[in-house]
Amino acid sequence: MVFFLSGLIFLIFLILLTKYIISVEGKKIQRNINYLISVIAFIAGIILLFRGTYHISGPLLLTSLWILRAKRIYDLFFKNRNNFNNNAKVTSKDEAYKILGLDFDATKDDIISAHKELIRKNHPDKGGSDYLSSKINEARDILLKNIDRK
Repeated sequence: MVFFLSGLIFLIFLILLTKYIISVEGKKIQRNINYLISVIAFIAGIILLFRGTYHISGPLLLTSLWILRAKRIYDLFFKNRNNFNNNAKVTSKDEAYKILGLDFDATKDDIISAHKELIRKNHPDKGGSDYLSSKINEARDILLKNIDRK
């Protein structure tokens, strides 16, 4: 019974700490602390699982997975961001216009609004890919440089 209460208090502490961390500014610090809490909760969950306290280990393991989220695990193990960004070169103005979905007579405002709309849909933080967002940014840069020269 005492072990159950201490596990429950630890779980409540983890939830409150996670809520605090989410509200703090500074994304890099927040991400590192989230990983640390998740690893601690995962290790505690595994230890409690082997000790036979399933009613405590289950919520701890689920809490650790909730903190990490599946996308972060995928990014950590399966995604090579440097490789995507190096291949994201837009070679011509024609390709840049096609990427942004614009006509050749597009104004600077048209380019900026098309870029904002596409980046909102394809940003890596919102489930998009680094490759697509790099291509969209490169296309915007090429077209804006071209308009500024005119």
